[in-house]
Amino acid sequence: MPVSSDLTEPRWTTAWSLDEGERRARARMRQAFGVEARHVWSAPGRLNIVGEYTDISQGVSLPTPIPHRTFVAAARRSDRVVRLVTDRADAACGDEAVWEGDLDSLQSLVGEDCWMAYPAGVLWALIERGFASTGIDLAFASCVPLSAGLSASTSLTAATALAANGLWGLALATDITAVELADVCIDAENEIAGGATAGLAQHAIMRGAPGEALHLDFATSPPRATGCPLTFAEYGLGLLVIDTGVPHPDQNEMVRERMAQIGRAAAALGVESIGALRAVPGALARIEAIDDPILRKRARHVFTENERVEVVRDELTGTAPAHERFVAVGKAMYRSHASLETDFDVSCEPLNLAVDQAFRAGALGARLTGSGRGGSAVALIRRAQATGTARLIDAAFVAGGLPRPAFAFF
Repeated sequence: MPVSSDLTEPRWTTAWSLDEGERRARARMRQAFGVEARHVWSAPGRLNIVGEYTDISQGVSLPTPIPHRTFVAAARRSDRVVRLVTDRADAACGDEAVWEGDLDSLQSLVGEDCWMAYPAGVLWALIERGFASTGIDLAFASCVPLSAGLSASTSLTAATALAANGLWGLALATDITAVELADVCIDAENEIAGGATAGLAQHAIMRGAPGEALHLDFATSPPRATGCPLTFAEYGLGLLVIDTGVPHPDQNEMVRERMAQIGRAAAALGVESIGALRAVPGALARIEAIDDPILRKRARHVFTENERVEVVRDELTGTAPAHERFVAVGKAMYRSHASLETDFDVSCEPLNLAVDQAFRAGALGARLTGSGRGGSAVALIRRAQATGTARLIDAAFVAGGLPRPAFAFF
């Protein structure tokens, strides 16, 4: 992932062009395996504009793809051998940037905390569905920031799913109706890679489109997906991503704990899910009456976060003056962060500092994005203020003795 190194200016991460990403993936394939790729597929990372942890209880969310992508060069084999290689030295486990196995041994990677479990998991999930085929060589090149809450791992699984779908001729849907490939990615991450996901990132990446947010409603299975136009750029606005560089080593454990707490909160309320209360009069009062203070806070976040998603969706698709609509979007983002910090307890000092400094710089809204306790924040700002806002945040991190963040703007 290219990052600017000028110590006097903010550090910016750049997204590769499609041509550049393809060139890098093809070169990695030639270098590692000495073969030419038949084709190159890619999938983006994603961020949530609003709607964090709502998918775990049949709620709604509003994610969008980011320009940074994972590219995979692929070549079909005549045997059952699987060879995988990544260009991400920071993702490799020890010296294992290259992995070799076969289609019959993919399940041996269950619980392995290594990058290769993700693409191998996709191949395993496809085979489990009856889509067995020949072996495959896959070479990955990615500019999606790692451990940044931007779904680098799901970008990896999604790119693999697209490559296998194309190379093996499966003819599965790859647009907003790409439900089966999204489910394949979910199974790969949960069953093989040891993840904890309810499907938000997988459906967002596999079914979303550039330049749009995707309104996902997890009240149905599969979640109902509706494209929502993002017109920020038309009004001189954009999204500033602030990657704090703080990893969260116990992320899956934390997510599982929150899932369990939300399940217990729903049971205390006598409902199947917190999402089932969205249209119920007096629902928030019922939540406030939960005896357990932790479960009360967890349920309150999910319930109010669902409300914020609908507010933002309505404003993005509304016809009121643009300034009024985007101010309302920004307020919902700030309130989302406050809820994630106080009610869901998934923020941390660097994320709070990024949001506070974005507010000081005049951002319309800002919030953590992803599972939290590290990773990234995102701010809705005026395009002309992108560099100034990044400088202010960067200086605050340096003054606080924190590692310098990295920024992206689109």
